Amino acid sequence: MHRTEPYAKVVRELFGRINTGAKQAMVSVVTELELLVRPIRDRDEWELAQVQLLLDGRGIVVVGMDRNVARLAAEQRAATGLDLADATIVATGIYTECDIIVGNDARCARRVKEIPYVLLDDLVGAS
Repeated sequence: MHRTEPYAKVVRELFGRINTGAKQAMVSVVTELELLVRPIRDRDEWELAQVQLLLDGRGIVVVGMDRNVARLAAEQRAATGLDLADATIVATGIYTECDIIVGNDARCARRVKEIPYVLLDDLVGAS
């Protein structure tokens, strides 16, 4: 069994709870940066507005980078060889004591040990 299978139902329920405001999604400021690159590069105002709506949405908290997250990110990079962005996203999840990380980077998912990493591709394939 793939290690994300037990989490698929949990992730669907989590997204439902975020939408109702019962739970929060902690989003690294690095994730915000990554989401903004393409619409800015393509001058796609509609997509840019969609990203802003998502990040300003109910239950979404964008977490900035501070020295605590920086230290955790450095530890992740040293232990796993993750790039700076992925290490920072993982460190943010650890620092904010998230239950899981949801993403679509199989390489990152294989390397992260401190927090379950659920691959979006696995969730789409399971539905």
